[in-house]
Amino acid sequence: MRWWHKTLLTGLVLMLLLLATGYWYLQKTLAALPVQNLHYDVKALSLRQLQLSHVSFNIAAANVHVQLNDVALSWQFPAWFSLALDHVHLGSGNITLTNWPPPDSSAEEVPQPAFSLPENWQLPAILPGSVSLQQLGIHLPCGQNRCSYQLQAELSIVQQKLQYQLTVADAAIADATSSDIVRLKLSGDYQTIQNLPLLNAHLTLDDSAWLELSQQLSAQGNVNASGEFKLDIAPPSPWLLQQFKLWQIELPVDALAQFTAPVTVQSNWQLALPEHLSLASLSQQASGSWQLSANLPTPLSLPGIGQLQGTVVAKLGLEQGELTQYQLNSQLTLLKPQLSGDLLQLGLNADALHITVNADGKSQPQLNALPLYVALNSEGKTALGLTSNVMLNLTPPISAQLQQAKLSLKQQLFNPAPDTKLSEIALNSDFNAYWLADNWQLDIQQLTASIASLSTPDIKGRNIKLSLSPGQFSGDDRFSQVKLHADINLSAAELEHPQLKTQSWQWQSKLRGDLSALTLDGNISNAASLGLKHQLRYQQDQLELSWQLDDMFLLAGNPLAATLTDWPALLEFNRGRIAGTGELTLLPALSASANVNLSGVSGIYDRSLFKELTAALQLNYQADTVQLGAKDATIAEIEHGVVVGPLKLNAQYTANTDAITAGKLDIQQLQLLAMGGQVQVQPVLLDLTLAEQQVLLQLKQIDLTQLLQQHPTTDLTGNGRISGTIPLLLGRNGASVKDGSIAAESPGGKLQYRPPTAQSMAATNQGMKVVLEALDDFHYSVLSSNVSYDTSGKLLLGLTLRGQNPALEAGRAINLNINLEEDIPALITSLQLSSKISDKIKQRVQQRLQQSGAKRANGVQQ
Repeated sequence: MRWWHKTLLTGLVLMLLLLATGYWYLQKTLAALPVQNLHYDVKALSLRQLQLSHVSFNIAAANVHVQLNDVALSWQFPAWFSLALDHVHLGSGNITLTNWPPPDSSAEEVPQPAFSLPENWQLPAILPGSVSLQQLGIHLPCGQNRCSYQLQAELSIVQQKLQYQLTVADAAIADATSSDIVRLKLSGDYQTIQNLPLLNAHLTLDDSAWLELSQQLSAQGNVNASGEFKLDIAPPSPWLLQQFKLWQIELPVDALAQFTAPVTVQSNWQLALPEHLSLASLSQQASGSWQLSANLPTPLSLPGIGQLQGTVVAKLGLEQGELTQYQLNSQLTLLKPQLSGDLLQLGLNADALHITVNADGKSQPQLNALPLYVALNSEGKTALGLTSNVMLNLTPPISAQLQQAKLSLKQQLFNPAPDTKLSEIALNSDFNAYWLADNWQLDIQQLTASIASLSTPDIKGRNIKLSLSPGQFSGDDRFSQVKLHADINLSAAELEHPQLKTQSWQWQSKLRGDLSALTLDGNISNAASLGLKHQLRYQQDQLELSWQLDDMFLLAGNPLAATLTDWPALLEFNRGRIAGTGELTLLPALSASANVNLSGVSGIYDRSLFKELTAALQLNYQADTVQLGAKDATIAEIEHGVVVGPLKLNAQYTANTDAITAGKLDIQQLQLLAMGGQVQVQPVLLDLTLAEQQVLLQLKQIDLTQLLQQHPTTDLTGNGRISGTIPLLLGRNGASVKDGSIAAESPGGKLQYRPPTAQSMAATNQGMKVVLEALDDFHYSVLSSNVSYDTSGKLLLGLTLRGQNPALEAGRAINLNINLEEDIPALITSLQLSSKISDKIKQRVQQRLQQSGAKRANGVQQ
């Protein structure tokens, strides 16, 4: 009997080893799961079953906590080292989701493989023979609340036929197991016949929605697919409305009131499919028919979309890839379409959108040329209209064409930015469009748009019109290589800007190139005859603009003065020509340069008249620094009471943009020919930030005869040449001179002072008699003077005269010291009023005198 004991002992050891191995395998399997805080209690463990009284764990990645009770698994050993689940049972449990996981924006897009039917439709062998879920609680965050549901499920597999039933109840109701409070029920079966599937499914949602689906694949040479789909949606039940509210799904009250009749959707199909399923094989070998009908007699509210109403009827017949029947009639209306907040802020809104898609199939279409007629029309603030003939190609590569498309749009108010408004917009366009799998093209035959008014913080416009004809835009599917080709015309009947005078403007341009190399050539002009050609270039992150100012012939008017509000009111041009060119770099850094040429420009500035101004002006801007230079600038004649000229100037002004009037003026040459001589400024660098600075004036060879002739009432005549140095002090209160000096050049000259009142003056004053006799014919060898001038306009001259009168005391030497005082502004005013200068200058002089008189009368110091 000893062999019996040995056999029993060996079997017991093997049994314990097998149980230990199973327990170790269970521990290892549970430890490998992606869970945390795993806890479980083993109630029973045998060769054919495992019972757990409690299992709990967390899935941290999904914020999920799972707690299961009374879990039982049983299995069989159909062969050595082969295990098959027989039954899975769950008594009760809860699955709680704390928070919905955020979308993974960093996940890379995985290319989808080409679609094909599975080769094996059999149920996986790993599935258990039966599954029973008695009561499983699902707890989810819904809005600011939490929603709880009770799930029950039964599943059985007998001879590769799967039968299933799943019910969902509201856990908020006490008796969640009662059949009359089941809110969702899904049941059906699945099996394979000759290794091809047969599926039946039935879904009921709280007596508000019913769905039936049956689908079968069978093999009769090729693969035959037949099926039927039915969907009925009735007005939502009170419980379903409560769920919509908990999940924060807005259903308009008026939409619910209008939804009184059920929605029905039905479809059936019988198709003979090729063995290897692909789009190409379908278009060449498929046969059969497909029908669809949908009826929405009353508006159906679609969350996030709007209220849909209408009918759709479609029929399609195929025979070896050739169409035998093709019909589509879709009449849909989307009431109160729900647009995004961004579109609503722009001002876009519509009360209804009517969608019509028709195809009668009378033209014997092919799969590569399916014709459709599409029409879209909206009502409300945004009135959109679109009609087009569409040609679809369903054979690889798929493509679509819009032919003879017409687009119209009327918008009462459009707000592209919070402080920008456009009113009464109207747009009309005729175009064709083409779409392929990897490229697209839009051909605009004509496009016109009008805007009644435009309002921005700085710009206001009225009666704006845009036209684009022709226009062609094309690109690839990623919009990385977009080509642009268009002729653009834009006009505004009135354009207001703080820097511009209100008037009409026009802009014509040609757009060419692609997103990597773009050109925009055009011309902008206004009613004042100001014209500016421009060429915009963008390439490799560089954006540059070249411009050319149309020649302005000032005899016909001054376009700049008629355009710019900041044009100096006292500056007038009446003849000459102005031309200019420039360059502006916008990217990668802002910089600008300009050249302006003035030729023979004559006009008036304040109370001065100038003639034949010729100058080449250069403007440069870079790194917040502005430079303005004048090279070889000349003025032929300047008349400001006295006539002088020509004037020559070479200078450059440099300043920072944040202090444009506090720069530095580099005077390289300033020379004025006057009265037979010249006045010259010594080269100097003036810093305009200083309160005072000095400019040294050099007087050379001034003809005394011409100088004395400038005074309108002088009784003094003479000749000779005068030179000197005048230190001119420039300050914030005006110009002044201190310790200036002038003197006549050798050998001197002659002075004659013969006033009409000479006899009466001599009779009353013996000293004056001697002076008058000496100056009656005074031949001087020395004539010098100290010069002072203050900011009020008072000129002081301390004259020293040395010479003789040949007729007086045998030509005895005479020395005279004379102090003279002159009000220069009054003298100039007198000269201007007595000269033959223009009426405009005389008018300004008289206005200035009236203003000064009014100020003196009011006690204001000049």
